[in-house]
Amino acid sequence: RLVDDLLDLSRITHNRIELRTRHIELAPVIRQAVLGAQPLADSAGHAMQVSLPAKPLWLNADAVRLTQVFGNLLNNGCKYTPAGGTIRVSAQRDGTDVVVTVSDTGIGIPADKLASIFQMFTEVDRSLEQSQGGLGIGLTLVKRLVEMHGGSVEARSDGVGQGSAFVVRLPAAIDVSDVSTPAPSESLASGAMHQILVVDDNKDSADSLAILLQLTGHEVFVAHDGHSALEAVELRRPDVVLLDIGLPSLNGHDVCRWIRQQPWGKTTVIIALTGWG
Repeated sequence: RLVDDLLDLSRITHNRIELRTRHIELAPVIRQAVLGAQPLADSAGHAMQVSLPAKPLWLNADAVRLTQVFGNLLNNGCKYTPAGGTIRVSAQRDGTDVVVTVSDTGIGIPADKLASIFQMFTEVDRSLEQSQGGLGIGLTLVKRLVEMHGGSVEARSDGVGQGSAFVVRLPAAIDVSDVSTPAPSESLASGAMHQILVVDDNKDSADSLAILLQLTGHEVFVAHDGHSALEAVELRRPDVVLLDIGLPSLNGHDVCRWIRQQPWGKTTVIIALTGWG
């Protein structure tokens, strides 16, 4: 995660991050961030409290990047709060903005640090970080990503030992009239059972993915190289193929081309998998 954060900061500095914005609802983003921070909260005995309004809050935003923002703030709160503390997340509409507040009952922020807390490599007190080790770049990344969304973030604290709060302000989506739920696919209706072929030369990866798919009610087959994949596809005629790109004998592109050349392969759903960054 440290390497990822450093890479993201470098990408932002050189304008290499492109936000994939769309109309999104805030609540699922918050829940995903809370889910990611929950193990850290549980290990420290923290209570996690989430308060969201009943009415949906809509944004034009990159859901993945906002999850990263709120996840960093939650992890920060967990790290700098003594065991048995409370981490709170709340959201509300404020005029043309959506305001999300992440607060904690932790060590607080001295008044002279409030202005510099978002600078790279700034930490309040390493001795109180509960051995969770960091480079002091999480808040810098938060600030940059929030500003890329046209928003702002502010740190608040009544002082040492008084906890802290981070207030993220983002522009609300003005017009959500075009927000609609996609119609379910006729070929892949939600909840239906499908025949799925998992193709991956990493046996552990293929088998574990197959187990997950079987647990959700699908019939799953596994192949570990390109030629085996062709044989399995021709024999089973699966609805979906999860296809690794880097395969021995035949790569994923070759397998995909062969499937598409078959009369029955025109409508097969093929999803590329790859570990090539």
